[in-house]
Amino acid sequence: MIQLEPVPKVITFDCYGTLVQWHQALEEAIRNILVKLSKVSSVTDEQVEQAVQSFRTISMQRQEQQPYRNYETILKTTLVEVMSRQGLSSGPETEEKLLSILRNIPPHPEVPAALERLRLSYRLAIISNTDDDLIAATVKSIGVPIDFIITAQQAKAYKPDHQLFQHAYTVMGVTKDETVHVAMGQYTDLKVCLELGIRGVWIDRVGETLDAKWQPDAVLSDLSGLPGLLGV
Repeated sequence: MIQLEPVPKVITFDCYGTLVQWHQALEEAIRNILVKLSKVSSVTDEQVEQAVQSFRTISMQRQEQQPYRNYETILKTTLVEVMSRQGLSSGPETEEKLLSILRNIPPHPEVPAALERLRLSYRLAIISNTDDDLIAATVKSIGVPIDFIITAQQAKAYKPDHQLFQHAYTVMGVTKDETVHVAMGQYTDLKVCLELGIRGVWIDRVGETLDAKWQPDAVLSDLSGLPGLLGV
């Protein structure tokens, strides 16, 4: 069991990847767009993986650039650059296709039951690199009430910028010591936990190699073991 002194009041979560099937949704969107723009019946898994990796890298770079730009803008401009590298021209129709898929992402199968158990003892929050309207349907699809939805749009900052977490604590009316953060992202989330001294649980869904610099307090393969870890 994770150290529960001081007693946490809020369990905070990264959303994309941690709670919902972000990686699968992004792959679906990129595959769909590649097929449409290439005017072919199918594309290879290798092509999709290459484009998805480029998308992740470029979008992260753009999140760290100043001045702040909302996430929808970053998604659209990243798609244009990724498709351009493939020799393809992305336009408003494909940009909207990307957003339509990423607006409503289903949860991982074990997530609703785990969150329902956690709600018995804790308030729940999401801290996410996204826009309010972009995440709204995805949060609804989880099917469990979330007490606080904190977005980069509200704080005008993306993780791993500490500003997003500090904004979250102000909104929630708690200190970092009254929280436990649960996330799949190492650079975006575990790094901040280490730098700010936040108790952190890493959700390693895909068997990643953990960066030794950002050791969490606990590691789980999914959320099914989280209630037990947190004493619920």
